[in-house]
Amino acid sequence: MELRGKCTVFAEGCHGHLAKQLYSKFKLRENCESQSYGIGLKELWEVKPENHKPGTIEHTVGWPLDKNTYGGSFLYHLNEEQPLIALGFVIGLDYTNPYLHPFKEFQKFKHHPSVEPVLRGGTRISYGARALNEGGLQCIPKLSFPGGCLIGCSPGFMVVPKIKGTHTAMKSAMLAAESIFESLNNEENADAVWVEPVTYEKKIKDSWMWKELYAARNVRPSFHSPLGVFGGLLYTGLFYILGRGKEPWTLKHGEMQTDLSQQVSANQLLTLNPMEKLVLTF
Repeated sequence: MELRGKCTVFAEGCHGHLAKQLYSKFKLRENCESQSYGIGLKELWEVKPENHKPGTIEHTVGWPLDKNTYGGSFLYHLNEEQPLIALGFVIGLDYTNPYLHPFKEFQKFKHHPSVEPVLRGGTRISYGARALNEGGLQCIPKLSFPGGCLIGCSPGFMVVPKIKGTHTAMKSAMLAAESIFESLNNEENADAVWVEPVTYEKKIKDSWMWKELYAARNVRPSFHSPLGVFGGLLYTGLFYILGRGKEPWTLKHGEMQTDLSQQVSANQLLTLNPMEKLVLTF
């Protein structure tokens, strides 16, 4: 049995198997940079009521990562009757140390003096992980093709400094629906086997989500400077937080992430991957 639609909407999320085939078949990535990826790890904890402060939000960068590794954490006290805390760690996959283990770095983070007391005596009730498209505006491919389009996190609509992409993903779906509806109702396409939502990309670029992505376009690549995390923080503070992303230039991401791992000799292993005895769960 074969099901065919005039327009298929692909919403696979980051690094989708079908999307990669579409990129190749329709040359959708010819005019954009290679995508930059991250891995996000998350746990949901039920903590002691006295440690729960509903509405509290904490974001950090750096520790336990070194100055040349992009990453940071989030910790949210959920506004629920049950004392729940969602915390997680995101690490850019352009790290150079081949022995860095994102999950172990997350576990180390939980032992920070400001985090451990909150979790002490609590219970981890769920956990998960997902890949993230961090490239931003420079890495967004062509969005439509004969017979379909890309929406959601698949093309890379996450706003990196906000660690947030649900709002842009939903908006892209709404704009795609409008464009598909227009194409299907076009009399010229009445007998067509497939339609392409040709106005979809223009709708995206005319919307508030494109303005938001444009303002944040240089945040992620700014962390590739020789100053590492410190250079990225300085740039982000000056040009994104104060300047609102209005600088007249657009930075490039540079090398593909798969080319960045360094070779490490055996005598460097213990330094780069210390066998620390940590209590990883409470």
